[in-house]
Amino acid sequence: AAAASIYILQTRRQRRSSDDDADARGSTRSSASAIDDETNYYRHLGVTEENLPTHIQREIYKERKRKAKVELISMKTPMYDNVYMLDTNRERMCTISMKKAKWYIRKGIAEWSTFKDDDGGCDGMDNNNTAEEGGEEEVKCIRLLFQHNKPNADRSSDEVLYLQSAKQNICVACGSDGHHIRHYIVPYSYRSLLPEEYKNHMSHDIVILCPDCHLACERPTKRRMKDMEYELRMKLVEEDGAAAEMSPVIEDPHLHHIRGCAIALVKWKDNMPSEKIAGYEKEVREYLASLCNNNNEDERISL
Repeated sequence: AAAASIYILQTRRQRRSSDDDADARGSTRSSASAIDDETNYYRHLGVTEENLPTHIQREIYKERKRKAKVELISMKTPMYDNVYMLDTNRERMCTISMKKAKWYIRKGIAEWSTFKDDDGGCDGMDNNNTAEEGGEEEVKCIRLLFQHNKPNADRSSDEVLYLQSAKQNICVACGSDGHHIRHYIVPYSYRSLLPEEYKNHMSHDIVILCPDCHLACERPTKRRMKDMEYELRMKLVEEDGAAAEMSPVIEDPHLHHIRGCAIALVKWKDNMPSEKIAGYEKEVREYLASLCNNNNEDERISL
């Protein structure tokens, strides 16, 4: 208990110091250094990892596994390419990805271009593919060869400013420029069910977070999702007049047993005793026969 209390106090102090230190907001520690810091801290207290309480050992193990998978779950390429799209008058419209810019060029409906002289320019980019692979300081622009429908006319000034500005490939919470993960402000499980007008051209609903900030954000998000699910289920219970709470799944022990019998017959029938095979086959046949009888009764009722 004493070791757990010391661990909690030290964690709180580290969080406070990291919040006050502005320089530490953009720094990221490797998985090896983070684990070494934890083990060194307990070593200074004269406590080895094997002698720690089991719940602290479990948390250290989970953190070590999570740190080891950071590179696997992180984005392999930058999220923002910041290729400017210009209209026929070289007015800035928005920023797009390099993949979409190449699609416009390949279709022959746009060309590599520059800004207006008063806006500062791109370093002269021609229509070949070598021009787009310039230096890192080079601003990439494409100019449309057709008159667009002016989609920004119906947007607010803040939204237009967001679409036209260049985005940095850093964590929006701590400013880290290391490994990044796409974070959906509206959870993807909800976003996929929304109408198309709430999903198309809504790039500001997706932001960049580092793995640590993503984890810190996902935990309250999951809690909020569970609370919303519980509130909805209680509302449905009240409307339907049910006395008991609705369960997220339908538990059927008999069906679970039948499923186990069927799996055993499919996978391990050759190694099973004959009397057990006969018993399992009998139970599966009786269940399938009951389903057929129920379907026939439903058909007769409907008729």
